[in-house]
Amino acid sequence: MALPSNKILLRSPYWVTKSDTNLSYIMIDLRIWTGELSDEPSSSELPTVRLRSTALNGVASIDIAELARDFVEVGFLGTEESSAVLVSYLTASYYEDGSVSTDSKEYFLGLDGYGTFTDGANYSITSDVLMSTETIRSYDEENNKIPVLSENLTGYKLQEKTNVAGVIQYHTYRAVTGLTAGLSTSDAISYISTSYQGTVADRVVIEFSVGQDKIIDVEYQQCNKYGLTKAFFVNRFGALQQVHFTGRYNISLSSESNDYTRNILEDGNYDVNRHQRSTINKNGKFSIEINTGWIPEEENDTMIEMLMSEQVWIQLESSRLGVGWIPKQDNSYTIPVHMTSKSMDVKNKVNEKLINYSFKFQAANDWINSVR
Repeated sequence: MALPSNKILLRSPYWVTKSDTNLSYIMIDLRIWTGELSDEPSSSELPTVRLRSTALNGVASIDIAELARDFVEVGFLGTEESSAVLVSYLTASYYEDGSVSTDSKEYFLGLDGYGTFTDGANYSITSDVLMSTETIRSYDEENNKIPVLSENLTGYKLQEKTNVAGVIQYHTYRAVTGLTAGLSTSDAISYISTSYQGTVADRVVIEFSVGQDKIIDVEYQQCNKYGLTKAFFVNRFGALQQVHFTGRYNISLSSESNDYTRNILEDGNYDVNRHQRSTINKNGKFSIEINTGWIPEEENDTMIEMLMSEQVWIQLESSRLGVGWIPKQDNSYTIPVHMTSKSMDVKNKVNEKLINYSFKFQAANDWINSVR
């Protein structure tokens, strides 16, 4: 069975509202699960949660997104994967005269995204490409992933750019066709690679069964002395998005511990080489400050979404870290981080001419393993 075409962005409220004369209250049986639509818990079982809202002036509302979000988390295992949840609800309306009416069951696909204030209530995704930009800025010869809802995705083309007598032309060197919609929450979002067998695309044409094709351009930057730092974050649509930082970076390590004064006296004597003030629970976290390098104004939306993201990962080259940080046989190291930068001055080319942002991150785990 195909996944529901209706989407809920779970970081923002999604209101189920009933309005009727003499309405007393509504009851909603909410079911939340992962997998396929056919995996829905049986109607003979208790719902995941049952909600009640008392009507005021004949209107009753319940937010179902907050509860559904507890069941979804976007993971990162070195390759992009997007988690989603399936949501169904059945609404029963109870009236002052004792009568009851029951609506048809509604189905939704829940994603870990959000609508902004200006999007209004119950905002739903209007584009199958889950990015706010139509141009990807990439480090030279690097592969990128484009998050796309698999519902209407039928294929895509990777194209190279050529300049023939001053005229820019694109030719396709890889075409993928015959893609079908995902049937499970694990493949609700597809990630299209912008590279194939070592050849990187300058343009990706994404084809859908409904509506027009979508074009994503890829702009490549030449190598520089700072190299490349990759960041991955869950964007406003609940999909993983990749960003390349090419500016200066700084790495630091901070430690924290608890101290106490212990008794070192024994038979009236003590060893002057022992610690009277002892340290326990010492651990540390690494921090990194990264500059984006010069970027166009059009990337402001991406930077804002990363600042608002609750899940971020940084991928570092092992050569940037000292001996003992990671095994040197690993070429790169992907670290879950929290963005400690709390604000950014949104820049524009009129005022700034050249735009660069600096962001600070801290590891989301202790340096010494403390998982018990």
